[in-house]
Amino acid sequence: MSAVLLGPVLRVKQDPDALLELSLAEKWGDGLPLIPPTDARIEAMLSATPRPSTDIVVPEFPPKHGIATVEVIAINAVMAGCQPKHLPLVIAALEAIAKPFYNGFGHATTTSSVAPMIMVNGPLRDEMGISYRAGCLGGAAGRGSATIGRAVQLCLRNIGGMRAGESSRSVFGQPARLGGLCFGEWEERSDWPSLATRRGFSRGQEVVTVHGGKGTVALADQNTEGDHDLAYLIAKSMAAPMGNLMLVPLFTNGEIVVLINPKWAERFCRTFPRIESFQEFLFENCWQPIELWPEKNQGYMREGGRVDGRGRVYAVTRPDRIQPLVCGGLGGLHGTILPSWGESEMQSVATARA
Repeated sequence: MSAVLLGPVLRVKQDPDALLELSLAEKWGDGLPLIPPTDARIEAMLSATPRPSTDIVVPEFPPKHGIATVEVIAINAVMAGCQPKHLPLVIAALEAIAKPFYNGFGHATTTSSVAPMIMVNGPLRDEMGISYRAGCLGGAAGRGSATIGRAVQLCLRNIGGMRAGESSRSVFGQPARLGGLCFGEWEERSDWPSLATRRGFSRGQEVVTVHGGKGTVALADQNTEGDHDLAYLIAKSMAAPMGNLMLVPLFTNGEIVVLINPKWAERFCRTFPRIESFQEFLFENCWQPIELWPEKNQGYMREGGRVDGRGRVYAVTRPDRIQPLVCGGLGGLHGTILPSWGESEMQSVATARA
């Protein structure tokens, strides 16, 4: 049986340029080429979810309170280049963004560069084309991660009404605000529990976790032999003086995601068999001395209670605010930090498939 399609019909010339130009003129395109969302493509997309096309996923999507039905999400997924099997992941990511503690309205209207960074766990990563090996943050060409991330961004634009310079006041934005960012955890290269299992899901579930990230901060090291020394340098790099978590005198919310390459993971899993021990070590060293700030800034920090008795300013309030995740290629020199916006907490949702 065909799905019930209620969206308006647009008639466009069978010319890729015509669709692109129309999308730009009416501001529902993102500037990249689009796949025409024909009825046949939308119906095929909807076949991958058990939810009716009229089902409302998010009743008021920020910032302009658009109604996110399954059909409208499917239309954006088609335009982004998703295959039907990707739709449940897009839906789960939007459900996560809509959760109160993610703070979707703030994300959509802030001057910051925050973007939803989508992390995928579970047994279907390869089948879905989720990038989690070399180039997983960009450059690993495929039709999974790239199109899922883009589909979420198109939904934020076309359902939520998030447009730069209008409802969105982001000063710079970031690449993930255009094409999105979606990648997986290389669970098989880690002895630690996966991100999803640490968040209460079973290993057999397909889980999407959304992190409000400021961007990517690349790390590199080829000189440090000691595992504790390497972890110490990572911790210090997370405590960037001008990062959002250090921006205000009062502690803010949010997690710092630390992407560990598989070679580093081998080292850290031996030295810190329990991931909690690794998180605790990073937390203990994720601070900067108050003297690092100008004198006036020091006063703000002291008034807000950010300075402890030893003159240290910590980036986060507790160890579980630092979330390690193993992914990336086998070059053992590199890591990446996904800094927190500071006004959003990670949210996880399991997918539902037809």
